[in-house]
This record gives sequence, C-alpha cells and structure tokens, in this order.
Amino acid sequence: MNTMIKRALGWFSVIIILFLVNMYIDYTIVRIWIPYYIRIIGLIGIVFSVRLLQLSGRYLREFGDAKEWGVTTKLVTIRLYSCVRHPHHLGIGLIISSLSLLIGGPVTFIINTVVIWILVIWFLKRIEEPELIQKFKDDYKKYMENVPMIIPDMKCLFKEIFRI
Repeated sequence: MNTMIKRALGWFSVIIILFLVNMYIDYTIVRIWIPYYIRIIGLIGIVFSVRLLQLSGRYLREFGDAKEWGVTTKLVTIRLYSCVRHPHHLGIGLIISSLSLLIGGPVTFIINTVVIWILVIWFLKRIEEPELIQKFKDDYKKYMENVPMIIPDMKCLFKEIFRI
C-alpha cells in the first residue's frame, strides 16, 4: 500500500472517531444544540473547503507532474500555492471544522476543531515539510520564506478560489 493511501486512511480514521465520540457526547450527555442560522456558516464553510480541495488537487496534477495520487515530481508554487503552502491541509481542517458546526453540537465543534488543527499543524511540521525539504531542497526552503504554511493571504486565496 502506498504512503499516500496509508495517510488518507489514517486521516479518515481519526476523523470518523472524532465525530462519533463527540457527537455521542453532544447528543446523549450535553444536549445543547447549535442554532440553525449558525449551521449555515458550516454549510458555507463546506462549500468553500470543497472548492479549495478540488483546486489544490487539480493544480498538483496539472503543474506538479504527478505520476501517482498525492506524489508530484515538480514543486508547485503558482496560483493557489502562491497563497498558502498547504492548501489541501487547509481544506481538510476547514471542512472538518465546518462539518462539525453543521451537524454537531458545541462539543463536537470545539473538540473536533481543536484536535484537527493540532493534528494538521503537527503533521505538516513533523512529516510533510521535512519530506518536501528533502525532495525539493533549496527551492522549497525559498518557497517557505515567501509563502505561509497554513494561514493564507486571504485576498490571494479568495482571488484564486473564485477564479473563473
């Protein structure tokens, strides 16, 4: 099994466990509900996140010369990748936070959001970035100096997300 599939299964497992445990707490113990008008923010966040995930995958395939899923041979630093180094992981974090807001209660939203962002940042710092430095050497180090890791330039991000 390739590394990217193992990572995807790992992320999927963590996400499923988070949702099951926290929604159980919300719906059986806490029983405090998030108002429907706040849940709309979650729905908007999901739409935005899906677009972010679509674009990041498309640009890696188009510009990264991907030979297999999740593995590129060229460093992508244009379009969405000029706004944030890891738009895909930003999308994962946002979609989990948004989905938690949409279908969960306060416990689900708070715990899922905190845990997923801690995991995303840990994964990027400890695994992804060292691998990219090893793979792309000084080109990636220069890219790191110019583009934020996970908190994007919002003007740039919105311009790229809504590019027609």
